[in-house]
Amino acid sequence: MFDVLYTNGTIHTQDPRRPMAKALGVHQGRIICLDDQVETRHFAQVVDLGGASVVPGFNDAHLHLTFIGDALRQVDLRPQAVKTMDELLAAVDSAAREASDGAWVIGTGYDQNFLGDAHPTALALDAVSHGHPVFLWHVSRHMAVANTHAFELSGYPERRNVPVPDGGAVPKDSAGLALGLLQETARALVLDHIPAKTIEDVAELVAAGSQEMLKLGVTSITEPGVGAPDHIGQSTVDLAGYQLARERGQLGVRATLMPYLTTLHPLDTDKVDGHTRYGLDLGLRSGLGDDFLRLGPTKVLSDGSLIGRSAFMCCDYAIDEGNRGLLQFPEDTLREKLIGAHLAGWQLAVHAIGDAALDVVMDIVAEAQSLLPRTDARHRIEHASMASDAQIARMVQLGLVPVPQGRFIHELGDGVATALGAERQPLAYRVKSFLDAGLVIPGSTDAPVVSADPILNIASLVQRTTQGGAPFTDSEKLTVAQAVHAYTVGSAYAVHEEHYKGKLVPGQLADFVVLSQDLYEIDAEQIAETRVQATVVGGALVYGDL
Repeated sequence: MFDVLYTNGTIHTQDPRRPMAKALGVHQGRIICLDDQVETRHFAQVVDLGGASVVPGFNDAHLHLTFIGDALRQVDLRPQAVKTMDELLAAVDSAAREASDGAWVIGTGYDQNFLGDAHPTALALDAVSHGHPVFLWHVSRHMAVANTHAFELSGYPERRNVPVPDGGAVPKDSAGLALGLLQETARALVLDHIPAKTIEDVAELVAAGSQEMLKLGVTSITEPGVGAPDHIGQSTVDLAGYQLARERGQLGVRATLMPYLTTLHPLDTDKVDGHTRYGLDLGLRSGLGDDFLRLGPTKVLSDGSLIGRSAFMCCDYAIDEGNRGLLQFPEDTLREKLIGAHLAGWQLAVHAIGDAALDVVMDIVAEAQSLLPRTDARHRIEHASMASDAQIARMVQLGLVPVPQGRFIHELGDGVATALGAERQPLAYRVKSFLDAGLVIPGSTDAPVVSADPILNIASLVQRTTQGGAPFTDSEKLTVAQAVHAYTVGSAYAVHEEHYKGKLVPGQLADFVVLSQDLYEIDAEQIAETRVQATVVGGALVYGDL
């Protein structure tokens, strides 16, 4: 007997040779048949889907699972939660009153664009901290704000003599005292002094994040930047935390992990035209693992964010004359380590939001490929938020995979449009232009920067309107079919996993989502109203009812 037959569904397989099915059979976690290829009597269990719409499990190609788990226990400062600076300070005050003695008060998600273009200050946080160190993450996670006690614990009494690291910024007052804002690499000045997370801590975050994702129909994720808490990881033991969660049965989603580039080190003394290979001990590289937990590309931030106006641009920001953003690392450092990782066989995933950063990264990839040509390397550009037609053409030439976030359009689009100005705004958050050029795009959110909900992300890709109701380059709209394909097949392709996930066809993993309505048959305005009725991973129901 085979395990289970799911029947009477409206199944969108993502296979152009057989785009629709009514039934699928599962055995040992994989699909073995569609429709009537195997008779019902050969299955131990039969589940009637009641005609419901089914798509492959959503696969978020760039999502911080552990930070989603972490956000559940941090102060919620997103615009949905706090509307004014006074409300933000009141939320910090309430959390500080309840915090245990000596505990850090951590908040997440504030956006200065909704706070009168102002960031919280150390002095303002001091007044509501009740003696606690306070650290607040900006929505982009490219900036943070700390209070005076946090600076003191980091070795800077009264916020004096705070250094400005390469690739970062520390705004100061006329007396030279840090105002509280820490941009880009400067975050580590305080972040390094927050108590480090243990393997147990990381496992708990993985477990909490997994449960949140399964509710949203997300069955696979790629987490960028693990292992480097001074950049975007949780801990130096992130991978061990994931392994512990898996051993306990708490890793509910399939996870591909991207070690941060700084975790890689020179592997040997052999050089290729003067370049040393960079990797992990024993020569570990992209692809190690199985279909539930594996190593993906190595990730690095080359620049900042649009919403924080720190992405490295060819031109000044429209409302910030003289500011073109910055690279997080000296170009020579990026070049040395990215080429070294390429030579060691790693897939590269380089955060490049600004158009100037994109040029820097593409130059490095081109040099790496000239030194050691690798067919189908699929080096990635995370976000690829600003790109001209000429840059898109070069991405095609280099075989790159852009990794955009549709939900940025809705939640961040108003602030981005203001920062860029009307002339440059059409170059931001392009998606259809990537597809038209022949590039494969995955679906992703960068959550918790914005909502992790795939349905809302699909709605944003199809509708392209901002939170304020403004259109954001209508010519870049996707169809529902294109958006769902990105979130399934595209995301699997982005990490060389398309041979076993992304489609509902025999031989692939039995990961799928049952929806309350058929996304392919409803008006665009109704997409956001769709709900996940059930999530199935490896053929087993892990969320909802069937």
